[in-house]
Amino acid sequence: MSTEKEDIEARDATDTEEEEQSATENYESKKISLKTSDGEIFEIEENVAMQFQTVKTFFQDESVARDMVMPVPNVHSGELVKIIDFCTKSLDLNRKAEHEEVSKKELRKFNNDFVKDETTGNVMELTLAADYLNVDQMLGVLNQCVADRIKNKSVEYVRKLFGVESDFTPEEEQKLRDDYAWAFEGVDED
Repeated sequence: MSTEKEDIEARDATDTEEEEQSATENYESKKISLKTSDGEIFEIEENVAMQFQTVKTFFQDESVARDMVMPVPNVHSGELVKIIDFCTKSLDLNRKAEHEEVSKKELRKFNNDFVKDETTGNVMELTLAADYLNVDQMLGVLNQCVADRIKNKSVEYVRKLFGVESDFTPEEEQKLRDDYAWAFEGVDED
């Protein structure tokens, strides 16, 4: 038999859970509209859009109405679709990860799989878009991907990838290669 106190505590816990679920559903049902550089308008669930710090800051201004379409001129629609997918999936996985250890593994797997089939050029474009929108979790995944892709690569490869021109003369560069030969050992072929 349960005591009256236990019954009241159980009802209070159930009421709190229902209130939290209702608040979450309300939050998810609201939409934020974003207009990309190529003119497409996306309606995104507010809880997903608020993962974009740029959007969050924009809508914190009291003079901005929630139904206003926010321009994101540095983001193309193709990139925004991927960012929305990433944020939606990671939001779901993060919620699960709070309660289950298995979901943390799923989140790591999702992060790895997200960039696995992307070209380096696409990863760079996504990085610029995620940086503009200030999506920290995605930036971490993308930056790690770039770091992994330039690991053990030649100076020439990295320069070409990032569009950096050498400001050394051929003689200066050769002297650096001679003085720091150890830094050029074990470099993968491009």
